[in-house]
Amino acid sequence: MFDLSTTYKRRKTLLLGCVLLVFVLLPVVFYKNPYLVNVFIVIFYTTTMSLAWNLLGGMTGQNSLGHAAYMGLGAYIACLFMTKTGMNPWLAIPVAMVIVGLIAGIVFYPCFLLKGPYFTLVSIAFGETIRQFMLNWDFAGKAMGIPLPYGEASFLHFRFHSKLPYYYIALLMVAGVYLLIRKISKSRLGFALKTIREDEDVANAIGINPMKYKVTALVISSMIAAMAGCFYANYNRYIDCDLMLQSFSTEFILPAVIGGAAFVEGPLVGGIILLTLSEWLRNKFGGNLPGINLILYAITLLCIIRFRPAGILGWYSKSKAKEWIDCKILGKKAEEAEA
Repeated sequence: MFDLSTTYKRRKTLLLGCVLLVFVLLPVVFYKNPYLVNVFIVIFYTTTMSLAWNLLGGMTGQNSLGHAAYMGLGAYIACLFMTKTGMNPWLAIPVAMVIVGLIAGIVFYPCFLLKGPYFTLVSIAFGETIRQFMLNWDFAGKAMGIPLPYGEASFLHFRFHSKLPYYYIALLMVAGVYLLIRKISKSRLGFALKTIREDEDVANAIGINPMKYKVTALVISSMIAAMAGCFYANYNRYIDCDLMLQSFSTEFILPAVIGGAAFVEGPLVGGIILLTLSEWLRNKFGGNLPGINLILYAITLLCIIRFRPAGILGWYSKSKAKEWIDCKILGKKAEEAEA
């Protein structure tokens, strides 16, 4: 039997493909401006971190403030393997991801017995504990951090003299993570996580083991954060304990909340809008009026949270703009009429 929604799905996929193609071709326009390339790289890996948080916070309802620790821990583990043992960066990255996933799963397994703000407080304590541990560990360079060696450009050693290779690697990273989380959202795992978010007691009553699925979401989320940390370390060629400051965990949450934490695409929309706005304000006003960019940024955030608490996509999903796009561009209304 012919599925009348096929055209709608194909047009939606085509639209997403066009958006991706724009980002693929974007460096052709501004390849002579390293600053703009760097801005997009920051947007990509920050959005990756926001997607990682959204799997645990938005989809599962577990409000964690420790993702900067997962990112920093992944970066430290990868850098230690690379500098102390000479391990190849592309091999150190999955090793760091697995180790961070195991640590997060083991440490937080008993913590999932806590509900409400208590789990959030434990995540804060975990992040600060890891930061203080690295800050006082001689093997990890203490406050000096870990510098990665410079040398000839080499894909094998994840080392480039131009920012463009990092741009495309970061783009592939955020696109891959988005597709993974989108797949999870539509799977049995995603259904279980959303049920736990809405009512954990109901989830338990219908045969869903909340502890099992929450730990699964945490492990996947922490592994994605570790991957982003490894990219950050190789891109900047240096890491220190400031990477695990609590303020960074908050920055990773904001794109998801502003974009719409209930939506898989929320961190993408929020990341592009918020981080572009932040960089523009800093570049425009940072020199003449130091700090004014942060004030304007904060006011913008407060306005969005106050007037659009469901996020940008939450507003869009109920707006006339969505109906017009579905009807005129994607053809959804016409198909429903034919059906």
